[in-house]
Amino acid sequence: MLPKEHNQQYQKLNQLLNQWQQNIAEIELSKILAINQEVQQLFDSQIINLDNSELDPPIASQVQSYLTEIHKQLRLLNVDVTFLQASRNPQTTQTRLANISDRLETLKGYCVTILSQAKSKQNQEETG
Repeated sequence: MLPKEHNQQYQKLNQLLNQWQQNIAEIELSKILAINQEVQQLFDSQIINLDNSELDPPIASQVQSYLTEIHKQLRLLNVDVTFLQASRNPQTTQTRLANISDRLETLKGYCVTILSQAKSKQNQEETG
């Protein structure tokens, strides 16, 4: 089971990603940049610094693997946002927005997986 602080931080990240993805087609560039910065700051200041030593070793290993993937995807998302800033053609802009949306979906999947693995481990312990 994830400690409460871990759970809260991953849920917060997932909520930000959901909010961003739901509004991706409607929001202007300045809001995309602001949300991108908020997501990056949350990950860098809160999530990456969470103490995984409290977790069961198998869960800690899985969480660390997902953290590595999340970090990679966030860096790529930052590149996508930079390319979006530089796009001038409406078709290119739409392609960039689609890339960002796909990357957000991947990131949300990682968050949900981390949260659900911890819950399924807890359920197995309670029933076993």
